[in-house]
Amino acid sequence: MDSNVDIMQLLSANRTYAWLLGGLIFLGLGMVVGEPVVAALGLASLITAIAAITVKSFMIELIIWAVLSVCLVVVLRGLVPKRSLDLSPDATATVSESIPSGGIGLVSYEGALWKARCQVSDVKIEPGATVHVVGRQGLTLIVLPESFVDEPVDS
Repeated sequence: MDSNVDIMQLLSANRTYAWLLGGLIFLGLGMVVGEPVVAALGLASLITAIAAITVKSFMIELIIWAVLSVCLVVVLRGLVPKRSLDLSPDATATVSESIPSGGIGLVSYEGALWKARCQVSDVKIEPGATVHVVGRQGLTLIVLPESFVDEPVDS
């Protein structure tokens, strides 16, 4: 009877070490790959290793690992910054139809014509000029002439 208990303790300890090793491997891969799903699998394995000390059923350990993996994937995926849908900061456009002072004109931006207005309301921009896109309000781009972007800003 004692030898049977010793064997069960040995198998339980080996499962604990296997969960620990698997967790460390997944965490290492997660750092190399940079994918939160892999890191979530590693964290779930480490937590399951702690649970495996007291849980005697491998099936229950597997269920714990699966539930933790799904929960941690959802949480870690939410922490990853998403790509911004805003305009890129170095975006440029070409004026197709003049932008009057305080008014709206047309610019060619990424192969399409957009309504645009100058961020500085008393500046008129002629056709053919290159402007920097600094923002967007609805379907209207907010632009600045190159001369404004190149000038140093006073502190």
